[in-house]
Amino acid sequence: MAARLRRALGLERAREDLAQAGLSWLSEGGWIGIRGGISILIALLAFAVFRVLVLSLLGGLISYHLIGLALEARRRRVLLERQRALLEAIGYGAAVMSRGGNATEMLKALARTGPYLARGIFSELLDPAKELEQSSVTAVRGLRERLADPLFDDLALALELHWRRGAKLVPALEALTQDWDQALRLEREAKAMRAGVEASVVLLTLLPIGFLLLLQGMAPAMLAPFRSPGGQVLLGLAVAWMVLGHRVLQRMSEPPRQERLRLKAARP
Repeated sequence: MAARLRRALGLERAREDLAQAGLSWLSEGGWIGIRGGISILIALLAFAVFRVLVLSLLGGLISYHLIGLALEARRRRVLLERQRALLEAIGYGAAVMSRGGNATEMLKALARTGPYLARGIFSELLDPAKELEQSSVTAVRGLRERLADPLFDDLALALELHWRRGAKLVPALEALTQDWDQALRLEREAKAMRAGVEASVVLLTLLPIGFLLLLQGMAPAMLAPFRSPGGQVLLGLAVAWMVLGHRVLQRMSEPPRQERLRLKAARP
């Protein structure tokens, strides 16, 4: 029941988004509270300016949506930068392993001389890797949950199979490099094709509020009909139609989300 409630409230999705955006220090409940609090504040401010309930609700919804878009943009940027660094590090690690090194030596090399953005990730695995094998697996699992990165999920699975089952690591790393290099290249091409639609979505989100603020400043009497009950109903229908069209455009420009590996915890 608790897991279903978290999914219904979007807490699991929020936790994953925050982790991928590099904001793992912020809890999902705190993020939803901040997002909702700012939206309510904007809604109250809009009501104080326009004295129209529908416009107040519209201001709150747009604020809530724009804050979500800002997190999504940060998530995609940080995730792409991290995955590029991880991909380069995996290729470097495969070269180290192919020269006769082991997994611990590979982690040391990546922590010292690997890609700058990936050094901190592999440094966190160094100390446990010097101890028992079980400590290494535990550290990889903990970092996997903290990063929530689909590419690191694949790397963690390869390392765990290597440590637990003696699976060959070099072929797995080479396969990861090839598959993810192609996936990231296709994602960059798709992003370039979606750029125009994404800009239109943001513009259509900001344009109504900008137009209403301009109208309130230049000719506030033109908003007087919308303060009547009939005017608010008509404005509400127009807003609902606008939100529907905006949602269609957003779904058209929304990139496919990278799926993570969902593994059950294995016994030591």
